[in-house]
Amino acid sequence: MSLRTMKYSLLTMFLSLMVGVPVFAQYGGSGGSGSTGSTGVYTAPKGGYGSNGAAIGAAVAAGAGAGIGLGYLALRSHRTVVGCVEPSSAGVKLMNEKDQRTYALLAANVSLNPGERVALRGKKSKDDSGKPTFEVAKLVKDYGSCKQ
Repeated sequence: MSLRTMKYSLLTMFLSLMVGVPVFAQYGGSGGSGSTGSTGVYTAPKGGYGSNGAAIGAAVAAGAGAGIGLGYLALRSHRTVVGCVEPSSAGVKLMNEKDQRTYALLAANVSLNPGERVALRGKKSKDDSGKPTFEVAKLVKDYGSCKQ
């Protein structure tokens, strides 16, 4: 697991836990209208919790949905790679400077010329033969020509 993935996973877990804190604060088990008795077992109040159950359930569900949404945004698979565009038999390829992997570029909307050093945002995947590919969504920055 990479450091970036671990960071986003921890952030997602932290935010999910923070969404649930108000629920525990509302029903602490002691004080309020319920009683604990001498055995420490919680007994619900005689009148129940009133008609707020549906509203509380909706708030918890909305908080869980927000946590899942934030997790998706943090962990979605659009990545940025930086490297030099090189010619290949199937079009163009790029060697990522960070992990030294070579990706076949699938750039339908972006014009890339061999010999340019660029930062690209997109999605990493593999083709049918298992070779890494990079589907370019956006040209983030053109750094000019590669230094050879």
